[in-house]
Amino acid sequence: MAVEVRSELKHVSRYTRVLRQEAPILMRLLQLEDCELSILLTGDLQMRRLNARYRFRDRATDVLSFAQSERGEGAFPRGGLKRPADANPIGDVVISLQTAVRQARELRQNTKRRLRTLLIHGVLHLLGYDHMRARDARVMFALQDQLEAELQRQVSGIGLPLPDSSAGGSYGQDDVERCENRR
Repeated sequence: MAVEVRSELKHVSRYTRVLRQEAPILMRLLQLEDCELSILLTGDLQMRRLNARYRFRDRATDVLSFAQSERGEGAFPRGGLKRPADANPIGDVVISLQTAVRQARELRQNTKRRLRTLLIHGVLHLLGYDHMRARDARVMFALQDQLEAELQRQVSGIGLPLPDSSAGGSYGQDDVERCENRR
């Protein structure tokens, strides 16, 4: 399994490190060991551009997913974790760190935990899950919660617990201001 994590932002290695550690575990949980995943950590400006270009929504969002399957939605059966044998590159997940930071504050959780949730959410979209209808949302978010709990359990078991925000694990306002897209 190959997982590539890149960042367009400076001073965020602690977050790219977490994604590099947790994404392969998530892929194993989803039985996607033979698949490749690309993750990009970016800021709101770039996320807004991508959202406008691909979803026709001119605003930043927290996570976008770009499936590599030419078979379209349903290439990875919803509800089943099987995949076609030839489906090596699963796709790309793009996460806005700035939005993740804001959401983490609003939810009173640390940024690393929020990034985990967004990673899982993005990968589930790559697998064909959606939350546009209430029934689909229940299914997707239930699986997201299960995966998050299991991922936390496994990460804790290998000595990578998420820090609690009072222990300095959250992303500060100074860091948010430095999160401008830089190329």
